Amino acid sequence: MKAGDTRRLMAIRSVIAEISRLEKDVRREANDDEILQLIKRERGKREEALEFARKANRQDLIDQNETESRVLGEYLPAQLSPEQVRAAIAEIVAGGATQMGAVMKGLRERFGTQFDGKVASELAKEALAKR
Repeated sequence: MKAGDTRRLMAIRSVIAEISRLEKDVRREANDDEILQLIKRERGKREEALEFARKANRQDLIDQNETESRVLGEYLPAQLSPEQVRAAIAEIVAGGATQMGAVMKGLRERFGTQFDGKVASELAKEALAKR
């Protein structure tokens, strides 16, 4: 952080603060899955703020949230492509899942945090509608 990259520093500090808060709440050290969920949640907050900044035409906030979102994305595992998610959903539906909850549960068990929930939800709706 000696480079003076304050946006990177702010993003990392916010995640560390959330991890500390979680550890105080549950009274134990956070595990890897919980930390990944926190990073994903923090990145989602930046994405949402980015939408509002674009609507308000605030270039300073757009730059800040884009940078912070990119920094947080560096700490997340690579996301599955929509084609990979679609193939996994097809397998789960072929295995007998007939409801959205069962499909999403199967995806979480199989991939953990490696897929985008919004994309998976839309693809699951399509697959279940075709059935």
